[in-house]
Amino acid sequence: MEFSGVKRRKPRLADDQRNACYPHSLQFYLQPPSGNVSLTEFETLAIDRVKLLKSVENLGVSYVKGTEQYQSKLEAELRKLKFSYRESLEDEYEPRRKDHISHFILRLAYCQSEDLRRWFIQQEMDLLRFRFSILPKDKIQSFLKDSHLQFEAISDEEKAFREQDILASSPSFGGTQVELESVYKIPFAEALDLFRGRKVYLENGFAYVPHKDIVAIILNEFRTKLSKALAVAAESGCEAVQRLPFVSLCGGAGQSGKFELELTRVLRDSDTDLGVIYVIVKFTAKSVDAVSKE
Repeated sequence: MEFSGVKRRKPRLADDQRNACYPHSLQFYLQPPSGNVSLTEFETLAIDRVKLLKSVENLGVSYVKGTEQYQSKLEAELRKLKFSYRESLEDEYEPRRKDHISHFILRLAYCQSEDLRRWFIQQEMDLLRFRFSILPKDKIQSFLKDSHLQFEAISDEEKAFREQDILASSPSFGGTQVELESVYKIPFAEALDLFRGRKVYLENGFAYVPHKDIVAIILNEFRTKLSKALAVAAESGCEAVQRLPFVSLCGGAGQSGKFELELTRVLRDSDTDLGVIYVIVKFTAKSVDAVSKE
């Protein structure tokens, strides 16, 4: 991805290309974004993402997560800030693109300390939990596949065949009938926490996990991947900045090196919040202007 001081018109993609870029309203952020982003858009994306995550945190304190009031309040925030949240909405390319790019921008800022990483991961997990909770059932399997998760919903016939074993091993069903809820066949190693608590049915190296329990496993996978990505970015120092290539702003190699070092220092020495995002963007714009005059 390149950042420039000039606001460029975004190329118009065909509908099938737009759908292929972002097939779902939620994602695991497995691939970094590509393309061009102006400095003005960079600033807007970063600030809106911080506002969204702050809202996620505040709503989690004010309301019980998953309740109707919590869900409606969070959906209103997503709608207000123009982030993606529902599969059924038309022309969701821009909100999903915004979600994708802004997530990676904040990775750069929030990788700098353990406390920042912990806060960022928690809010992103809560956001993913909300989006998954409103994902239509007919879209879940394709989302799992696109996220490289080997979780397969079993057929009604297989579910009926193993109904008694699944009911006996899965307390999360409660009074729910097995035929009314999806059950996923996943590798045993992915369900170790449920196995340790004796809360899942195992057979031939696979765990048969009800929909209510699969959410926790998906979130754990997301947390593991994001935590690792943030740790790698933090350890890489200037390389983390270089991979997002801010270096494209600065032209020559000597200028780029100086810019990377200074930007990294700004990130490390600041408490990352709305103000810090503003400092980063303003520093970027100032650096570009200074280089253009040399």
